[in-house]
Amino acid sequence: MDIGALGVYMCLFLGLFFEVFLLISFLENKPGKKTAFKPKNYPATTILVPCWNKAKTLGATIESLLALEYPKEKLSILIIDDGSIDDTYEAAQKFAHNPQVRILQKKNEGSKYSALNFGIANSEGELVGCLDADSFVAPDALLEVVKRFENEPDIMAVTPAMRVHHPKNLLELMQAVEYVFGIFCRKMFDNLSSLTVIPGPFSIYKREVFTKIGKFRKAHHTEDMEMAFRMHANGLRIANAHTAIVSTKVPTSLGALVRQRVRWSRGFLENARDYSYMFFNPRYGNLGFMALPLGLAAFLAGIYSAIFLVYSFLSAFITNVLDMVVTGIPPQMPGLPRFEWFYMDTSMMTFLVFTVLALTLVTIFIGKRIAQTKIPIHSLVSYFALFGFIAPVWLARAIWDTVLAKETGWLT
Repeated sequence: MDIGALGVYMCLFLGLFFEVFLLISFLENKPGKKTAFKPKNYPATTILVPCWNKAKTLGATIESLLALEYPKEKLSILIIDDGSIDDTYEAAQKFAHNPQVRILQKKNEGSKYSALNFGIANSEGELVGCLDADSFVAPDALLEVVKRFENEPDIMAVTPAMRVHHPKNLLELMQAVEYVFGIFCRKMFDNLSSLTVIPGPFSIYKREVFTKIGKFRKAHHTEDMEMAFRMHANGLRIANAHTAIVSTKVPTSLGALVRQRVRWSRGFLENARDYSYMFFNPRYGNLGFMALPLGLAAFLAGIYSAIFLVYSFLSAFITNVLDMVVTGIPPQMPGLPRFEWFYMDTSMMTFLVFTVLALTLVTIFIGKRIAQTKIPIHSLVSYFALFGFIAPVWLARAIWDTVLAKETGWLT
């Protein structure tokens, strides 16, 4: 076996281990179903909506917050216009008459964290949440989050279940499946007390988090990830409310998707470097021994597998060209494929590939059930056909930008 193939085997075994591990976690602690019980108490809650050039979606975001099934006197909404150059402020003004809504403006400082901190400093309430201005909450989402806080008082922050809002084109459909897979993974990492990010769409904090460990930091434009790392470093628990459903807009073009994921991937690399002392440190339990090392290993495995596939393709192509030059016989065009059991590839690599794909499909359908959403067949086809080819692009670009220390904006 050559070294290149050995590396692919290692990547496949890593993927298999990761999926089996999460499925065992699922079987040991299956997520409960949504109940009709209401919270005993309704903490005063402020939802921050930081926005920069979000005139088109801000109105629908605020409407979804105003429709939350929560006592009106206990819920306030704070819109922070971070120096937008479109009609975002005008879109916000449509809600100025509502007593639940406050609108603030500030100078743009090039990063989302400053808008969040500005909102925290100008807000009150026991709970402080954030909702991106292109995301929309289910009416009972806040109730489900509050129930999680109430049932386990040591929880200091709660993340929701995120799904894609009305996916249409192939890229959106691909991301819809990816988000459903993420719902499963996020819930399983909750079981393991090792969530590594507190995403912008409707994550809720107890205010004491900010008094204990400080507010958001620039953190390589991934302030939600750095905050999760910092909370773990200080022993503050993060949980997931899988019954709190939030839908979010996703990039609709390949360029926008790659830019977004480069920022996310680079943020993981740079925050992992900043908190490298947590890797394999028994003080941080499953986060230090599982979540962080597996995340970094998966990052590197994705790039290695892509390089190996490109190398294999180019090698085969060059070999065929050289054969044609030497023999003068052009390569034969393949005929229509025929399935015959005798010629079926039964190698270990084929077995591993199909096993990993099958387990991925299982986890996607579990995530589908958790998120209470539908997954059309063409969404699955787009995911399995596209994701493996596109993801290495942003992973490689993230490494390149990290090495060059290239600066980016907060919404790129």
